[in-house]
Amino acid sequence: MPPKTDQKTEIELLREQKLQLELDIAHLQNHDPLTGLMNRNAFMQAMDEAILELAAIDGQAALIEVGIRGLPHISGTLSRHASDYMISSLAARLRLCLPRGAMACRLDYWSFAVFIPKAISALEVLTIAKNVITALGEPVDWVDRKLALEVTAGVALSTPEDCDAITLLHNAGLALKSAMEKDGAGYAFFNPALAQAAKRRADIEQFTAEGMEKGWFELNYQPVYDAISGRLAGFEALLRLRHPEQGIIPPLEFIPVAEESGMIQKIGAWVLSEACREAAHWPDHLTVAVNISPEQFYSSTLITDVHRALERSGLPPQRLEIEITESTLLKDSDMVLGQLDALRDMGCPIVLDDFGTGYSSLSYLWKFPFSKLKMDKSFAMALEDSPLVPGMIHSIIDLARHLGLKVTAEGVETDAQLRLLRSYRCDLIQGFLCGRPTALSDVPATILRNVASEITRLPGPGDSAGFASI
Repeated sequence: MPPKTDQKTEIELLREQKLQLELDIAHLQNHDPLTGLMNRNAFMQAMDEAILELAAIDGQAALIEVGIRGLPHISGTLSRHASDYMISSLAARLRLCLPRGAMACRLDYWSFAVFIPKAISALEVLTIAKNVITALGEPVDWVDRKLALEVTAGVALSTPEDCDAITLLHNAGLALKSAMEKDGAGYAFFNPALAQAAKRRADIEQFTAEGMEKGWFELNYQPVYDAISGRLAGFEALLRLRHPEQGIIPPLEFIPVAEESGMIQKIGAWVLSEACREAAHWPDHLTVAVNISPEQFYSSTLITDVHRALERSGLPPQRLEIEITESTLLKDSDMVLGQLDALRDMGCPIVLDDFGTGYSSLSYLWKFPFSKLKMDKSFAMALEDSPLVPGMIHSIIDLARHLGLKVTAEGVETDAQLRLLRSYRCDLIQGFLCGRPTALSDVPATILRNVASEITRLPGPGDSAGFASI
């Protein structure tokens, strides 16, 4: 039988091993295994405890959320091991940036957070944020190369009204999003306007989702005229969202939300179907133009949506114009080109909208199957004010004619603009002088006034009502 002292030593050893195991388990429960930083749950709990203590002494806390952009690219081009190494290296640098008493956390795959429980001033917090951005923005050595990532920070300060971890993290996240959306310093402070904008966006997203279910979407139609003969050539279908209480929601608000949320595919298919269905009842020479979002090309359902809309309505393909902007071509031009070729082969004319506002429009003219250019409305608006614009418009029209393309001038609002555009032999015009976007119920009257009577003259000087009045 072993001595009693040896038995006691063995028991103590087992107790120590058990204690260490419990400590290891507790550490794993509260820390990120890759970086060793606190995980989100432990971090939020520690923040709430610290904020509660600060409330008793009217103290102020601060949270810096740090966003890292570029990790998916490194993971995809090198390896997941490389991106993990980058994260570990950045976490090690982050620890060195922490002031006394601060806590750091790995929030998710691409972001960290720094909590400062006793923030003296906004300037102090800003200094810390800049130090973090600088330190984490330095390249990291990886094998035979240096890897750099874009680092951005969002800063939020606690207030008596916002004195809990969830609110502070939400505010810092809004500030980070704001910083990522703008060029410049690489950081942004939270302010109430960001919260108001976030609430508005959430409301718009809800209105957009409800709009498809409850029939709040509608199409307006803006007439397009032959610039020389004055004859009605067709209409552009413009999407509107009419909330029963809020009224008309501007497209500049709901379209980006629909694109980001993925709802644009369903909405876009509805627009195609509705526009084709209505246009099928118009005289045979009238076209309908439908704007296609870049996200509709990336959804892989566009060709099917167009084919279904034409088939169900009976509208000839040549009467459906597909309008795209240059931004559609920037992300994956080969993929977009394949779909545009398919649409052209189907018989649909392809129109490059807002021509003259992008960076590479000229290079696209011979690469993509366009049949028409629409000059951005800024050209017509500046036609009478800038001595350079008339020459630019004349050059665009000449270029298009050499390429076999028609040109539509948007934003025509005055008789003087119209006369100049006619002198340059612009093909088509669109704008308030010719007619404002109108509800579907008013389209037949426009057609009767401008087609049934076989209008051949243009409005004379002072005829501010435009083509629609003739």
